[in-house]
Amino acid sequence: MSTVAEPMSTGRIRSVRPAWTRNLFWYGLLLLASIVTVLPFLWLLMTALKGPSDAVFGFPPQFLPREPTLANFTRVWNQLPIWRFFVNSLFVAALTVTLNVTVSSLAAYPLAKMNFPGREVIFYLLLATLIVPAELTFIPGYILAVQVFQYYDTLWALIFPSVFSAFNIFLLRQAYKTVPNDLIDAARIDGANELRIWWSVLTPTIRPSLATAAVFTAVTSWNALLWPSLMLRTRELYTLPVGLMALRGMFTADFRLIAAGAVMVIIPILIAFIFAQRYFVAGLSGAVKG
Repeated sequence: MSTVAEPMSTGRIRSVRPAWTRNLFWYGLLLLASIVTVLPFLWLLMTALKGPSDAVFGFPPQFLPREPTLANFTRVWNQLPIWRFFVNSLFVAALTVTLNVTVSSLAAYPLAKMNFPGREVIFYLLLATLIVPAELTFIPGYILAVQVFQYYDTLWALIFPSVFSAFNIFLLRQAYKTVPNDLIDAARIDGANELRIWWSVLTPTIRPSLATAAVFTAVTSWNALLWPSLMLRTRELYTLPVGLMALRGMFTADFRLIAAGAVMVIIPILIAFIFAQRYFVAGLSGAVKG
């Protein structure tokens, strides 16, 4: 009995060892990719914490500050109306996310669950807009903002052009397609109209995908720089990225303050992602399955 059991256990070890080795390789590769991704952010944070005697540029490079200080953040806060910029960014991001997710959800529902002529053509035309660089729309968008809609130099100029998102429509359409049609049929039998079905039946079902679309939209709105720079001229209306561009002119030689301002922009959206990451992952997996 013992002579038979020994070869079996050896065979098991041999069959398990290659899988363990492969997993170790992939985990090591993921760890390396994580380090490469996180290292610039850590370098930015360490630069923001450096004191006057710490070298920003040098060889060999100095990563850790010898005299860590928060004075750089205090100086940026006192030099610029950061709180005003933060409120503007929060207002623009909140309204943009609300309107964008609502419009995208309403547009994705008929493309996923209703049969009408030209549905597929409309959907693929929407996808075709994803290959158009956003910069190509800035000139006609600027003309419309100044001459037609007349919302130039207002925060609405940052909100209205971002209400539509072809990517979010695609994402939510894929999520809607995973919902069984039996739920919709049962709601119709009970007398619910299409708007009620969308709000009461489908929206709670695809909540993770809605959170994913909201995260994408919030990050894009929060980090937007070129379009707000074109639209905003009054300093009190600046968003955080536009307002912190002034650091490049005020403190040309002091990259500690520029790094401190960049960290102040990153932290709020990073905190929001930490709280929404489980919905984010679930929403992406649901869209891929759809």
